[in-house]
Amino acid sequence: MLPAFNFVRCSIVLIIILGVFLLISAIGSYLFSQSLMNKKIHENVKLTNESKAFKFWLNPPASIYRKYFFFDIVNSEQFLNGAKPKLVQRGPYTYKEKWEKGNVNFIDEEHIEYAPISTLYFESSMSVGNESDLISFLNIPAASMIDQIISGKFDFFGASFANTILNHLETKLVIKRTIKELISGYDDPLMDLASDYMPDIIKGEKFNLMNGKNGTQWQKFIINSGVYDPLNVGKIVSWNGLKKLNYWNSEKANQISGTDGTFYPPYLNRSSIIESYSPEMCRSYGLQYLRDNQINGVKTYDFHFPSDLFSASKLEQEGFCDGKCLGNGVLNISSCYGGVSGFISQPHFLNADEKFIQSINGLEPNKEIHDFLIHFEPTTGVPVAGNVRLQINFYLEPNQDIDLLKNIQPVLLPVIWFDEEIKLDLQTTEELSKVAFYVRLVTIIPVSMVSTGILLILVSSFFLLRNSRNQLNNKNAKKKIYLAEEARLFTNEQN
Repeated sequence: MLPAFNFVRCSIVLIIILGVFLLISAIGSYLFSQSLMNKKIHENVKLTNESKAFKFWLNPPASIYRKYFFFDIVNSEQFLNGAKPKLVQRGPYTYKEKWEKGNVNFIDEEHIEYAPISTLYFESSMSVGNESDLISFLNIPAASMIDQIISGKFDFFGASFANTILNHLETKLVIKRTIKELISGYDDPLMDLASDYMPDIIKGEKFNLMNGKNGTQWQKFIINSGVYDPLNVGKIVSWNGLKKLNYWNSEKANQISGTDGTFYPPYLNRSSIIESYSPEMCRSYGLQYLRDNQINGVKTYDFHFPSDLFSASKLEQEGFCDGKCLGNGVLNISSCYGGVSGFISQPHFLNADEKFIQSINGLEPNKEIHDFLIHFEPTTGVPVAGNVRLQINFYLEPNQDIDLLKNIQPVLLPVIWFDEEIKLDLQTTEELSKVAFYVRLVTIIPVSMVSTGILLILVSSFFLLRNSRNQLNNKNAKKKIYLAEEARLFTNEQN
């Protein structure tokens, strides 16, 4: 029969071996399961005729609403005579939005061509009023024409001739229009004139804020299907036949990067920069991580506009400052809108210079309701919900040669902002929740095995060391007793 300490020692060694086995098994299990999971995710996110992702991309299982907020100029007479404009926000006027993909064509296995179509349907139950509501609004066709004349784009027009035309047409800088007219269009003789000289920008004789983009195929994308690399899925190859833009002053600014903003690659982390191209902004942009969140049971990473996206120094450095760069928080988009002094910003000039807010009565920027924010399930890259929020502004300044501008003060005037709200349906959200659970499970099981293995090794090593120390102490004690006995016997013999 083995001594007790040998049995204990063998048991401890066996436990250490078990711990090492658990460690090796955990590493192997993790690598295998990760490989299997990545393969499964790739199969589901690539855009092929058979994939779930293709059906999702073609017909997103989501509710999409676009909420418009109009700025009503309630002191128009005083404003035209030099007073600070007083704006009252009207809205939301909510439209159900339907996304479609027209003329879908697989050019080859890796590239898909399509024309996105966005169609709006008014939802009175989600709006504060009716489309028949009347507001005082900037006469954008008149402001745009004046801008072209002042900048010399219409070199055949002089200020005197422009005044004659504007007076003959009884044109005013601030006009009364219904919400429906502003969204769906109204006849304007200046549009007829402008469409002859800028047919690529002015779509038809009616003016509307959609500019011919409601329910039409006005753009064409070629994107990567992600069939070879899931990280490339949805990334733009060309837009309207262009691989780069020609609006800006640098190669970087003119790059068309990322996706079209409706579909994203998988495997996001907190340091990711999520790039998209926006035709409305005439540029690509990157979203940055904001926080961890949970939407309808799905753990998400929230990404938003970085606060310095439109900072003047950054715009200047990156080549976006073409023409007037008025300050922080606003992007001059006149170069891609025919020279008209249009500016994009966040609603109510969120993250912009205080001077823009102080030059107008009625603005109250609020990060909670004005930030551009999207909630992503990080493993699949699917946006669970989001709010795309942007504001359109026009720069006005006095001009003694133009009757309509003689008395006004310089101002960057907001005219409208929108909140495009997207929410996945419940079934898709539940499927994402299951995917997220399996991903966590694949990670948790190996981690648990590693933790158990390390714990077994540490505890067993502790007991093994303690057992060895006890054994050594026992041996030393026996040796001391033996020596003491030897010394006693020797003493007795001497006596």
